[in-house]
Amino acid sequence: MDFKMNKVKVGMVVEGTVFKVTDESVYLDIQAFTEGVIHKKAFSLEPIESCKEICKEGDVLKAKINRIDFDDQQILMSRLDILRNEKRDKYGDLAGKNSRLKAKVVKVTRGGLILKNDGVEMFMPLSQMAIQKVNAEDLMGQTLECKVIEMDNRKIIVSRKKVLEEDLRANKQAEFDELKVGQVIEGKITRITNFGAFVSVGYNEGLVHISQISHHQVAKVEDVLTEGETVKVEIINLEKKRIGLSIKKLLETPWKLYAKDHKVGDKVTGKIVRKMAKGMLVEVERDVIGLISSRDYSWDPKTNLAGEVEVGSTLELQIVGLDVEARKMGLSKKHLSYNPWNDVTLKVGDEVSGTVEELQSRGAIVKIQGVKAFLPIGEISSDRVNQVSDVLKFEEVVKVVVLDIDKKMWKLSVSIKQLHEQKQQKEFAEYLKTEEKAKTTTLGDLFGDKLKEFK
Repeated sequence: MDFKMNKVKVGMVVEGTVFKVTDESVYLDIQAFTEGVIHKKAFSLEPIESCKEICKEGDVLKAKINRIDFDDQQILMSRLDILRNEKRDKYGDLAGKNSRLKAKVVKVTRGGLILKNDGVEMFMPLSQMAIQKVNAEDLMGQTLECKVIEMDNRKIIVSRKKVLEEDLRANKQAEFDELKVGQVIEGKITRITNFGAFVSVGYNEGLVHISQISHHQVAKVEDVLTEGETVKVEIINLEKKRIGLSIKKLLETPWKLYAKDHKVGDKVTGKIVRKMAKGMLVEVERDVIGLISSRDYSWDPKTNLAGEVEVGSTLELQIVGLDVEARKMGLSKKHLSYNPWNDVTLKVGDEVSGTVEELQSRGAIVKIQGVKAFLPIGEISSDRVNQVSDVLKFEEVVKVVVLDIDKKMWKLSVSIKQLHEQKQQKEFAEYLKTEEKAKTTTLGDLFGDKLKEFK
């Protein structure tokens, strides 16, 4: 055995193999000048009847050297500090986790409380004793429920405040879960801000946003509400632990008043208050604003009404949708006019007559069944056309064939050339039939009756 006595000193933590166990002591081979001895009282934090309850020969244990007696050839060791550190480490592992423990206050210091749990000391700073200020002396001797929040230099820092805050959140959540959208309650205004007023509803607070105070615009909350005032409110929103409240929802809205005198189909006049990418907002009465979608500007998909008007302009519109509860109104400009494409009965391949309305460089506009069709320059004649006016005249009636039609997009294209080609093809087909018939005709077919008379 290689003995290294200079490496054995008080305070060292060494590892050894158990070679003997009695009821009162455990003997370790620690590779020193003599064995290490751990007596029962230094072997376990908890009371035990015998060391044999915990270990057996051959086990490998760590222990701390408490005293070296060269005269009696003894190295006295203890596992207590190691066990305490292991316990402290376990409590340290609880830091930041949602685990609670109970510890008794054994001492009050200037900075906080000293508590013990399972023989392990813990420290609770004054700032972690409660949500509100309390007298530390009042907590002496009490068993407190707390949480480990930090382990600093092997000191376990605990908090009772975290537990109280968690319980408060639980109470708030339980109350919150009982609340229902549409529920009418009374509460006291606790705070007024520039964006609304907070109203207490038990453990929770709800917000009456400035937009929910009145049906009309409120410039300053304090002009309408006062801190400490009791108000009746309706819950309008419960989302992400936030309570949205409304005072104006309990009042008759401008929308309800408006709906008493107006209905879907009515013609109304309104002022444009905002232009957007896909529509415009129009105020038809104070704080009653409807939407005219870009789809309802005109029956003609090429018309951009938003580009023809400005914010502040007045429009005559028709109500096409009205939802008072949702405060939504659909408005339309196109429904005040007639859609000529409703009467179009054409389909691709139809032959139809039309009147030339406009001559363009790329073709001509022909009016057919009350709508405008486009006759491309390449579809006017089989011959090359350099200028449309050379072959077509304004208000001339022409026969054309339908090439393509899209009622939704107001598109109709026609052709004179293809109509002529179709007629030529038909005439040629008739001619071929006549020729084929002529080839198969015999003298008997031509003079059959005469031959019979001759006979």
